[in-house]
Amino acid sequence: MHNNIIIGTAGHVDHGKTHLIRALTGIDTDRLVEEKKRGITIELGFAWLDLGDGTRAGIVDVPGHERFIKNMLAGAGGVDLALLIVAADEGVMPQTVEHLGILSLLNISAGVVVLTKCDLVDDDWLDLVEADAEDLIAPTFLKDAKIVRTSATKGMGLEELRSEIRRLADKTAAKKTAVPFRLPIDRVFSIEGFGTIVTGSLIEGKLATGADVQLYPSGRDVRVRHLEVHGEDAAEAFAGQRVAVNIAGISKDEIERGDVLAPPDSLITTDLIDVRLQVLPQATFSIQNGSRMHLYHASRELLAKIWLVGRDELVGGESGYAQLALEEETSLKAGDRFIVRFYSPLQTIGGGFVLDPKPLKHKRNDDTLPQILQKLEADDPEGRLYTIIDTQSHLLADEQRVKLRAGFDDKTYQKTLQRLLAAKRVLSLGSSRLISERYLKQMADKTRGILNSFHAANPLTAGMRRESLRTTLLPRADISLTDRLLDALIRDGVLKEQDGLMAAAEFEVAIGQSDQSLITDIVDRYREAGFSPPATSELLESWKKRGRITEILANLQRDGTLVRLDREILIHKDYLARAEAIVKDALSTTGQIQLAQFRDEIGTSRKFAVAILEYFDRTRLTRLVDGVRVAFSR
Repeated sequence: MHNNIIIGTAGHVDHGKTHLIRALTGIDTDRLVEEKKRGITIELGFAWLDLGDGTRAGIVDVPGHERFIKNMLAGAGGVDLALLIVAADEGVMPQTVEHLGILSLLNISAGVVVLTKCDLVDDDWLDLVEADAEDLIAPTFLKDAKIVRTSATKGMGLEELRSEIRRLADKTAAKKTAVPFRLPIDRVFSIEGFGTIVTGSLIEGKLATGADVQLYPSGRDVRVRHLEVHGEDAAEAFAGQRVAVNIAGISKDEIERGDVLAPPDSLITTDLIDVRLQVLPQATFSIQNGSRMHLYHASRELLAKIWLVGRDELVGGESGYAQLALEEETSLKAGDRFIVRFYSPLQTIGGGFVLDPKPLKHKRNDDTLPQILQKLEADDPEGRLYTIIDTQSHLLADEQRVKLRAGFDDKTYQKTLQRLLAAKRVLSLGSSRLISERYLKQMADKTRGILNSFHAANPLTAGMRRESLRTTLLPRADISLTDRLLDALIRDGVLKEQDGLMAAAEFEVAIGQSDQSLITDIVDRYREAGFSPPATSELLESWKKRGRITEILANLQRDGTLVRLDREILIHKDYLARAEAIVKDALSTTGQIQLAQFRDEIGTSRKFAVAILEYFDRTRLTRLVDGVRVAFSR
């Protein structure tokens, strides 16, 4: 069986592309009344060619007139094998050159040069035309292509052309089918009794009848009701085939050329892309920074503003990195090819391929940007995936976004990610969140800085509250994700946590002589006060000139020397222990204790007695029932 391939025609207007396809296949690709009336192709035409073993090659016949280049570009995406058509009576013409440049930019690697209308000229002239064609293709991917002389009217050279197509079909690399399917739509119409029909070249994957799919970039859910491949009903369609899809759940007016059918959540929707940009050698205009261009990707046409990286201009034959700001959203993948045409006059100027389908907006003076884009372009899956994770680590973005940006198939993605995780170049924060080792180190340094500043200002405080550190470190990030990052830093020994307080790993509270003297005085004050301790506000007011009273009180609570009963009352732990013993004794003997009884036993006022008993209620030693305390029971 031959590989499934799409054949695309290319060449100047009126050079016989459509007549050649009709002679090869028996199918007239001109559908429109105007096309038949004017004798030129305006819209895309479609046919198929039997390769002799039951396999059919799809054919996209494109318009040659310069006014319809955008229609030609809509059909050029997904082409595997090009037929560059040159009429023997006219030779190489402007659109011959432009179409060949487009095919080269789209990275089409195989083709045939077809000289048409050979019955209209003599052999000497035909030799000259063939020599011109050889000169044209010498610096291109067609340099080794066979040149076949034909006449659609006489049937001359058709079998030789079919034979060459079969040979190239065998040599063409098989399309990827073990990836999510993608069908850029190049035609939309409806048929009474069937509903909405779309057609396109299936560029990867396989599509089955009944499949639930999404329409991109809108995200609309639709269903495949019926498939037709090369004019025949089919249960499945495979990459490299021309497909007509009857879809349910949407009208034809809600779809336009350039939309894409693909599985749910399998494509990124974007209005910003990073690219490698190439200017055609024969381009008469340069690409300048901030240029507005027409961009053609698959079957879609968009307007885009081009921001060059590290330079202000690209001239004919030059290549460079750029970020393209699209004027509307689209859906594409890393590695996809595109064409750019000058805004005015409308002329093909270059093209390139996508490095990152969903980058962040770059700063013009970012010196690291060229190195990042080089890593994305290099043939190094680990380097590419690490760079993508690293550039979005500060967002703590999810793994699905990473995977779609990388553009890998499932197997390559999982294998590459596991290598990065094993080498600890990438860390998983759980819930499919990934960050790079570089970002983790950056966050470790930033966290140390925050905590060291806090410790310097609060030397008697054991640490910073987690919520305060979280919002200082990453004020706009999701709380649960920041907590996972802090937990990772704890595991790495960067910081420590005790009782909800975060501290640098090496930090210890250091108490000086003056602070120690103050601590002793405060503890003695609470010991002397016993069951009638001073109000916190009273203590702060009376000792406000003696230093860090608030910090010392907090430390004494953390080490258990003092226990807070309510907002204003602290008590020394020894006196709280005595009160607890009194309550337990009463509960064991009588099963209850009254407020007045407890107040008298500890020799204090009602206010302090209530505060202590309510503390025991909160700690589930007692509970209040009908005005008396009884033992707490679950």
